Amino acid sequence: MMHARLTLERELRELLGNGRDALIAARYYGFDGRGGSSLQAVGNEIGVTRERVRQIVSAVSESLSIRRAVSPTFDRTIAFVAGSMPATAGEIEAGLRSKRLTSGLFRLEGVVKAAELLGRRLPFAITEVKGERLVYPRDVPSADRIVGMARRLICRWGMATLSDVVADVRRVESGVCERKLVASALVRLRGFHWLEESAGWFWLSDTHYNPALKGMRKVLSIANPINISELWAGIGRDPRMKRFSPPQKVLLEFCRQAPGLRVTDETVQAEPGINADDVLTQTEKNIVRILSEHGGIIATSEFKSVCLDMRVNGKTFYLNLVRSPIISTYGGHLYGLIGSGGRSGRGARLSFPKVTLEVNQTLKRVSPNK
Repeated sequence: MMHARLTLERELRELLGNGRDALIAARYYGFDGRGGSSLQAVGNEIGVTRERVRQIVSAVSESLSIRRAVSPTFDRTIAFVAGSMPATAGEIEAGLRSKRLTSGLFRLEGVVKAAELLGRRLPFAITEVKGERLVYPRDVPSADRIVGMARRLICRWGMATLSDVVADVRRVESGVCERKLVASALVRLRGFHWLEESAGWFWLSDTHYNPALKGMRKVLSIANPINISELWAGIGRDPRMKRFSPPQKVLLEFCRQAPGLRVTDETVQAEPGINADDVLTQTEKNIVRILSEHGGIIATSEFKSVCLDMRVNGKTFYLNLVRSPIISTYGGHLYGLIGSGGRSGRGARLSFPKVTLEVNQTLKRVSPNK
């Protein structure tokens, strides 16, 4: 019963024995709650050489290894940590203190050292994510793996869900991976932003590439402002984005958070406006020119004929016609610029962005369609 009332600090200190050597070993292993230190740092603090600290620590640990240690508070501490993770180390350390398992804030690194000395296998591990110590189950993917997978998803789709991350991690690494674990690893990131927390939608603003934002900027260079439903349809046209299907309210929240965009009700506007020359490919600029010269709307058959007459690679132009976010379909096989509002038919008066068109130079470089 006496051991059951000991705090973790007191119990671990008693395991090391009494006297000055035990105090030195406790400082080195972190049994004083400070997380442990190096041989040199302890030697500097105590006033002895690094080698002397090593000798003391070795003797104490050898003594501990040849006798069976009774450590009920240590066992309860491990159980508490296992039941609290995933969480930050600071949160768990505060919990240990509130449960009176420790007398003060006891860094969990001391628990890890104690487990090594006692030959215990801990059910948890500690990692650091952006300066925050995170405690997570040992038999799960590392926090670095989770963060890496999340960044890959954002670079592919622009935004993602926690479930997407879980699924991708499970494909490449064994072990348990759940939404709570993923969330605890990601929310510490500086660039993390919730889009809809209840459904797990998020994005990372510090990734080097965001295809959703890139597609939006193309659309807004043609139609500014634009309704969220048309914007949603535009960025989803690319077959590479076929799995990209966020609810429109999620996309709207993304637009609220994205740099350079302003949302009013369900309308998105770029402020300042976006120059089409800066975001469209040369082929997309040429498509704008063709549409402007053919009344704003063009049928597939007519488009093929134009390509043949211009002696350009029809396949390249056609793929852009059906995949580019700046194009919309208007019934049957008619194509027009996004935001035209369905004003179809030859002669429809559409407003086209001013782009620098270099079709003639481009045609000289494109192989003829055979």
